Amino acid sequence: MDSDEFIFAAVWPRELSRLRRELRCARGDADRALVDRAIALYECFFRARSTAARSDPVRAYAAPWATALERAAHWVAGWRPNALIHLLYSESSLRFESQLPDLLLGVHSGDLGDLSSAQLARIDELQRRTMREEVEISAEMAAVQEGLAEPFPRSDAELEGKVGELRRVMERADELRLRTLREVVGMLEPMQAVDLLVAAADLEIGLREFGLWQDGSRVGARGGERVG
Repeated sequence: MDSDEFIFAAVWPRELSRLRRELRCARGDADRALVDRAIALYECFFRARSTAARSDPVRAYAAPWATALERAAHWVAGWRPNALIHLLYSESSLRFESQLPDLLLGVHSGDLGDLSSAQLARIDELQRRTMREEVEISAEMAAVQEGLAEPFPRSDAELEGKVGELRRVMERADELRLRTLREVVGMLEPMQAVDLLVAAADLEIGLREFGLWQDGSRVGARGGERVG
């Protein structure tokens, strides 16, 4: 296992699990400093991703350290930024429904089921901007893929240029992912931000664990096949 694979397949899942535990334990006493520490961890992850992309953009895009299920869910080698906003709306809706009797009595929880109209308006505007930029990045990625599929032979300089374009698109996608995360949590109260970060960690960890189980099942099935 090389250094990149160790970081993304071993270190990051471990750190994300640790962060989830810390957020859950501190939820009732959540403050902005706790949220900032969580964002700082994601910033470290994306710096490592940027380093990997500069070193070998094609390998970073292929993400050999990810499970088959994770790669199937990828958008430009990572999670789609708009998915975070969808997750926010989903968590908010579930909590709102469960807390509706209390809300009708004027009892407010202060969590994601208690988003204000001003917060919802800002989140909606962010979602619109994010979707527009996702469309632009997707178009850039399609152009890179079409360029890589052009007939050979091709010079080394041309190939290096295409690989450089791939790296730039990946960097733009990662920048949008991190910016969306920062902006979303910046619109939320600390407890709300903690709830969203825990839900995001639950989703990422769950996807990885199920993907590892699926990959292991496939290997086991192949190993059990009879030969001849």
